[in-house]
Amino acid sequence: MSPSSCPPRPRAALLGAAAIGCAAVLAATAPEAPAAAGDYVSRSFNEPASRGLEVQPPLAEFRAVARARVTVPDDWRRLSAPAGRLRFLTPGAGCKYRVTFTVSSRVGDRREPADEVASRLAPPAPAYLIDEGRRVGSAFRTVRQRSTGGIVRLDGLRAAILTRRTDIVTAPQVVWADLGVAAASRTGDECHSGSYRVRVGPQISDALATARTSLDFVRP
Repeated sequence: MSPSSCPPRPRAALLGAAAIGCAAVLAATAPEAPAAAGDYVSRSFNEPASRGLEVQPPLAEFRAVARARVTVPDDWRRLSAPAGRLRFLTPGAGCKYRVTFTVSSRVGDRREPADEVASRLAPPAPAYLIDEGRRVGSAFRTVRQRSTGGIVRLDGLRAAILTRRTDIVTAPQVVWADLGVAAASRTGDECHSGSYRVRVGPQISDALATARTSLDFVRP
């Protein structure tokens, strides 16, 4: 495989052996080039059982919850967070963001994930849309909200159909898994547009694009 035959690089460097193989070829042919991206770390977390969905017998003793796995830059420092959330602090000189991931399940109508995301996370204006995309069975979007008090705020959402199991939901409805992201700069930080359009915004989009959600059963 030559560098010119490599497929386009995916949004995150973690998608598939083909992209990894191309990265190795490019590294071998251009050893002086700096790394295009840093290291990443994956974290998994569950929706709390208290917010899970009831299950019909024979699994009535359990609650159905959404489980999420996200991959973020390893220089995002993990912070303490309540159950059902992941919280990080991004690096930066004079501009850092607190980024919080949440995962939840809900019953809703069946439709295209992109339509679901568009209806549930609309940007204040077209220029506030940072990124959006579709994957097999899921869709995501990242937007900037209007700033208040000098604080820059970003929201992201990934939606995917979690299950159609008849012991959890009645057809034609389905259970959706929502992976949400809320990011905010710290009070007093000076965050210019590049901090969210070039750095944190794309990093959030990458995390949503490569995320995975699955169904889990937990005891309340």
